[in-house]
Amino acid sequence: MKKSLAIFLAVFLSAPVWAQEKVRIAFVDMQRALNESQAGRKGREKLQAQLKKVEAEFLKEEQEVMRLKSDLDKRGPLLREEERRNLEKEFQRKYLAYQRNMRDSQEELRHREGEMAAEIIKELQKTVAEVGRSEKLTLILERSQVIYSDQGLDITDKVIEIYNKRYSEKAAKGK
Repeated sequence: MKKSLAIFLAVFLSAPVWAQEKVRIAFVDMQRALNESQAGRKGREKLQAQLKKVEAEFLKEEQEVMRLKSDLDKRGPLLREEERRNLEKEFQRKYLAYQRNMRDSQEELRHREGEMAAEIIKELQKTVAEVGRSEKLTLILERSQVIYSDQGLDITDKVIEIYNKRYSEKAAKGK
């Protein structure tokens, strides 16, 4: 009850301030901006290329493990006990190494993707702030946190456009 009263009083007492200035609110879809920006696309392409390379390496490793398993299944009953145990140990060792390498590679790719996304989002946030200042906006909300809004309040396209222009200029200078 005390919380509700405090919120009511805060809103009620600040109402005159809000009435004096026109409140301008907009929203931006950061996930869409990340996905549709040139940097985001280029980053995803780079990650996809790395993923394909890793998958090719693991295919070879998987084939080796499967070859050992097949060899163990076919020859195991015919081998002496010690030879069979050695073959089983080799299979186990390679299988566990394969699983560990796959898990480590997946974790590494997720980490790289997170770093790439964080870097782009940091730059996108600067662009959002700049758009907010230039458009004289009072508040900009993240689209995923808004249940409903007029699409006219969406500044995502403008943010992507400005960010892409900067990204292109930065890439041109880097060449």
